[in-house]
Amino acid sequence: MITRKELIKRLRDDINTEEVAVALYTKHLKDTLQLSGVSDDVRKKMTDLLEKLTEESRTHEQVMKDLLTTIANSNRDVY
Repeated sequence: MITRKELIKRLRDDINTEEVAVALYTKHLKDTLQLSGVSDDVRKKMTDLLEKLTEESRTHEQVMKDLLTTIANSNRDVY
Protein backbone atom coordinates (compact mmCIF):
# COMPACT_ATOMS: atom_id res chain seq x y z
CA MET A 1 0.00 0.00 0.00
CA ILE A 2 1.11 3.54 -0.69
CA THR A 3 -0.39 6.88 0.32
CA ARG A 4 -1.63 9.37 -2.23
CA LYS A 5 1.06 11.86 -1.24
CA GLU A 6 3.88 9.32 -1.69
CA LEU A 7 2.43 8.07 -5.00
CA ILE A 8 2.26 11.65 -6.32
CA LYS A 9 5.88 12.23 -5.29
CA ARG A 10 7.01 9.04 -7.01
CA LEU A 11 5.09 9.85 -10.19
CA ARG A 12 6.62 13.33 -10.31
CA ASP A 13 10.08 11.84 -9.82
CA ASP A 14 9.47 9.24 -12.53
CA ILE A 15 8.19 11.85 -14.98
CA ASN A 16 11.22 14.04 -14.35
CA THR A 17 13.61 11.09 -14.74
CA GLU A 18 12.04 10.06 -18.01
CA GLU A 19 12.15 13.60 -19.40
CA VAL A 20 15.84 13.94 -18.61
CA ALA A 21 17.06 10.40 -19.30
CA VAL A 22 15.51 9.86 -22.72
CA ALA A 23 16.67 13.24 -24.01
CA LEU A 24 20.19 12.66 -22.68
CA TYR A 25 20.49 9.09 -24.00
CA THR A 26 19.05 9.99 -27.38
CA LYS A 27 21.44 12.90 -27.84
CA HIS A 28 24.41 10.83 -26.74
CA LEU A 29 23.53 7.94 -29.04
CA LYS A 30 22.93 10.22 -32.02
CA ASP A 31 26.30 11.89 -31.44
CA THR A 32 27.97 8.50 -31.09
CA LEU A 33 26.39 7.30 -34.34
CA GLN A 34 27.95 10.21 -36.20
CA LEU A 35 31.40 9.07 -35.10
CA SER A 36 30.82 5.33 -35.25
CA GLY A 37 31.83 4.62 -38.81
CA VAL A 38 28.67 2.61 -39.55
CA SER A 39 27.12 2.92 -42.98
CA ASP A 40 24.69 5.71 -43.75
CA ASP A 41 21.91 3.13 -44.12
CA VAL A 42 22.53 1.66 -40.68
CA ARG A 43 22.90 5.12 -39.15
CA LYS A 44 19.57 6.19 -40.71
CA LYS A 45 17.79 3.11 -39.34
CA MET A 46 19.22 3.64 -35.88
CA THR A 47 18.37 7.35 -35.94
CA ASP A 48 14.80 6.48 -36.95
CA LEU A 49 14.57 4.06 -34.02
CA LEU A 50 15.84 6.74 -31.64
CA GLU A 51 13.20 9.15 -32.95
CA LYS A 52 10.53 6.51 -32.38
CA LEU A 53 11.80 6.01 -28.83
CA THR A 54 11.56 9.76 -28.25
CA GLU A 55 7.99 9.88 -29.58
CA GLU A 56 6.91 6.90 -27.50
CA SER A 57 8.54 8.41 -24.46
CA ARG A 58 6.53 11.60 -24.94
CA THR A 59 3.35 9.52 -25.16
CA HIS A 60 4.30 7.65 -22.00
CA GLU A 61 5.12 10.93 -20.27
CA GLN A 62 1.65 12.26 -21.10
CA VAL A 63 0.03 9.08 -19.75
CA MET A 64 2.02 9.52 -16.53
CA LYS A 65 0.98 13.19 -16.28
CA ASP A 66 -2.67 12.25 -16.82
CA LEU A 67 -2.38 9.60 -14.11
CA LEU A 68 -0.77 12.13 -11.79
CA THR A 69 -3.62 14.57 -12.37
CA THR A 70 -6.23 11.89 -11.74
CA ILE A 71 -4.58 10.82 -8.49
CA ALA A 72 -4.00 14.41 -7.34
CA ASN A 73 -7.68 15.20 -7.88
CA SER A 74 -8.86 12.04 -6.14
CA ASN A 75 -10.09 11.81 -2.57
CA ARG A 76 -8.63 8.32 -2.27
CA ASP A 77 -5.59 8.27 0.00
CA VAL A 78 -4.32 4.68 -0.19
CA TYR A 79 -3.38 2.81 -3.35
